[in-house]
Amino acid sequence: MKDDRRLVREYIAGSDAAFEMLFDRHSPSLYAFACHLTGRQQDAEDLCQSTWIEAIKSLGRYRGRGSFRAWLHAIALHLHRDLLRRRRAEVGPLDVEMTPADTDANPERLADRLDLVTSVRAALAALSPEHRTVLLLHELQGFKYREIAALLDCPIGTVKSRLHYAIAAMRAALRDVQAEEVAGA
Repeated sequence: MKDDRRLVREYIAGSDAAFEMLFDRHSPSLYAFACHLTGRQQDAEDLCQSTWIEAIKSLGRYRGRGSFRAWLHAIALHLHRDLLRRRRAEVGPLDVEMTPADTDANPERLADRLDLVTSVRAALAALSPEHRTVLLLHELQGFKYREIAALLDCPIGTVKSRLHYAIAAMRAALRDVQAEEVAGA
């Protein structure tokens, strides 16, 4: 399997197949990140398309110092920030379909899982964009602190602090939901 740096060089040299390999390799991760980042399926699709367009225009400047995946996510993050600035609005409630697969025929269990998904979505949407971004990059995308710091152009300590706060806020929100369920039972 060819590494990303080699595929970038091949694409710059004229190989459309090299770009297709990069696209196929990184699109699922980029789309998942965009869905969680934007909270809206259409916005996520638009963000992915804009990210790939910007990546194509900028491939000549990619030096391979970091991973291509991190570079691509950085482009998405910058485009998303620009979009938020232009809109001057907070990200609204998540409408991306993140329902667990129906592997259990038990309606009560399915309802419980759907309630949990709804609670997680609401807790994630309640985080500030900075905290949500760090949480998504670390927990869902698997980036290391150093990579996140480079993506966000901030100190590692800030990344750790934001992640700590985001996890604590998510736990508190989900604990509150659980307490409400116990009280209502």
